[in-house]
Amino acid sequence: MQSCSAIILAGGRATRLGGINKAVLEVGGQRLLDRVLDALRPLAEQILVVGHLAEGLHIPGVELIPDPHPRASTLVALHTGLTAARNPVALVVGCDMPFLSTALLERIARLSEGHDLAVPRVGAYLEALHAAYRRSCLPTMERAIQRQRLKIIDFYPEVNTREVTEAEMRDLDPDLLSFLNVNTPADLERARAIAGRAQG
Repeated sequence: MQSCSAIILAGGRATRLGGINKAVLEVGGQRLLDRVLDALRPLAEQILVVGHLAEGLHIPGVELIPDPHPRASTLVALHTGLTAARNPVALVVGCDMPFLSTALLERIARLSEGHDLAVPRVGAYLEALHAAYRRSCLPTMERAIQRQRLKIIDFYPEVNTREVTEAEMRDLDPDLLSFLNVNTPADLERARAIAGRAQG
């Protein structure tokens, strides 16, 4: 696989978690952000963290980029990261995903070859924050931002999008735990229980 960048989106207000910084919550004895970094480091020669949740953290080998418009949209943050990416393709994930699979991320990056992006479909939903985006998306993203079409998936029909099916993922991640986000206290409790079983 060609060299790639990784973009971790670390913004948002975590209102359902009482406004706490999700990036530093612990699951399985590790901060969420560190678990995400562990999954990405074998694949990415450049790692960018975009957003305020990493402010004040010292993370060797990681570039911290403030979100220039933190309340604008996730699309704006994604655009900020992709603009700073040195490589043609960037893996994009959230900072609150404790069970990312390095092997699955690598497959998604490979499936983006010949396309502008590769995005998993889980059930009815496209997982825009567990996807591989190529810098070729940037002009279309910029037009979407100018038109205030700020939902990430809204620009997908205008680029060459490769959907990744569940069948293409379950051999590497049978329970699709890669897509578990910690958004609520119940999510955090579930993640800690899963991590505890894995360690036990």
